[in-house]
Amino acid sequence: MLNLRIISLLVLPGMFIVGGCGVHDPDNYNRQGVFLDSQGRIDESINEFKEALKIEPYNREAHYNLAVAYHKKELFKEAIEEYKTVLGLYPNDPETLYNLGAIYTRNNMQDAAIFAWEKAVELKPDFAEAHYILGFTYAQKKQFDKAIREYNKVLEKKPDDALTHNNLGVAYMEKGSLDEAIDELKKSIKINPAMAMTHKNLEFTYRKKGLEDEANDELKLYEELIKKGSKTN
Repeated sequence: MLNLRIISLLVLPGMFIVGGCGVHDPDNYNRQGVFLDSQGRIDESINEFKEALKIEPYNREAHYNLAVAYHKKELFKEAIEEYKTVLGLYPNDPETLYNLGAIYTRNNMQDAAIFAWEKAVELKPDFAEAHYILGFTYAQKKQFDKAIREYNKVLEKKPDDALTHNNLGVAYMEKGSLDEAIDELKKSIKINPAMAMTHKNLEFTYRKKGLEDEANDELKLYEELIKKGSKTN
C-alpha cells in the first residue's frame, strides 16, 4: 500500500510565546498547537487550534493545522471539513488540495483524489509529491500514458529517485514499450542496486522481450537480495 505523506503544519512567523501577554491572540494558540503536535500530543494540539478559531473563526492557518491533526488521527470526515474550509478561504492552496486528495484515496474516492491532485499541480507545477501520486493512481487505473507523463514530471525535479524510475519502467512495460521499460529499470538499479523489486520487474520485462539469460541473471540477483533481507529482519 502506498504511504501518502501529509503536508506539514503551518507555523506563523515570529517568536513562540506561551502564557503572559498576548494569550488571547489566535496566533499564540496556533503556535502552541504546532508545538504540541510536534511532541505527538495531537489531542492537546487540536484543543489549541480550536481555541484559536474561537477568537478568529476565519484563521486559515488554524483551520489548516486542525485539518492536519484530524488527518493524523484518521478522523477523515472532520479533516475533510477543515480542508474544505481552508479552500473556501484560500482556493489556490496546493498543499491543502494534496492532503484532501490523500484522504479521498484512503476512502476509495479515486476520481475525487485525482481532481484534487490535478488542481494542485496546476497551481504548483513542480509539486513532485503530487505528480508522483497522480502517476501511481493513473497506473492503478491502467491509464499508463498519463502515469508516464506524471512520473516524468517527478524526474524533472528528482532525477535520482530510484522508486520513480522503477514505477516509470513498470508503466512502460505495461504499455508494451519494453526498451523504454528496460532503460528506466536499469536507471533505478544504478541508483539503488539493493531495491529487490526492481530486479524482479526487470526480470519480468526481459522475459517479455525473450531475453531469457538476462532475465535469469536478474532473478538470481532478486533472490539474493530477498534472502539477505530475510536474514536481517
